[in-house]
Amino acid sequence: MDDPRLTAIQTLIEPIVAEQEVELVELACRPEGRQLLVRLLVDKAGGITIAQCAQLNQRVSAALETANLIEESYTVEVSSPGLDRPLVTKRDYERTVGEEVWLDVRIGDGRFRETRGMLLAVQPEAVVLKTHAGNVTIPFSEIRIAKKTFKW
Repeated sequence: MDDPRLTAIQTLIEPIVAEQEVELVELACRPEGRQLLVRLLVDKAGGITIAQCAQLNQRVSAALETANLIEESYTVEVSSPGLDRPLVTKRDYERTVGEEVWLDVRIGDGRFRETRGMLLAVQPEAVVLKTHAGNVTIPFSEIRIAKKTFKW
């Protein structure tokens, strides 16, 4: 994070997020119309509710107002990453252990293969899936896209 204002905002809100027992997945600030949009994507094991997002929004907004870190007009938006958000960081994978995932995996010569299974473990450089063919270890470097799968 190279933006000093973004770093200051993150430092301010981290204790609030931790107190609510959620994880800050992403923090972004960008102009939107005549205001600055401060967007927080938060999540926790088992997912986060709309009510929890609203409560966190109120707490973060109050803290920002008190700290006076942002001079221009701004809006705070708190939401979950969404059901279809790709797994990107190692922490995303760790949060998904025990759940079904879909991976697009490199198999060589620029080709990819879809793989589905239960995410059993996250290792330093790979993930372990339980598939219909047995357990497989897939290096992060071979994963092009990864997402949770959902049973409706």
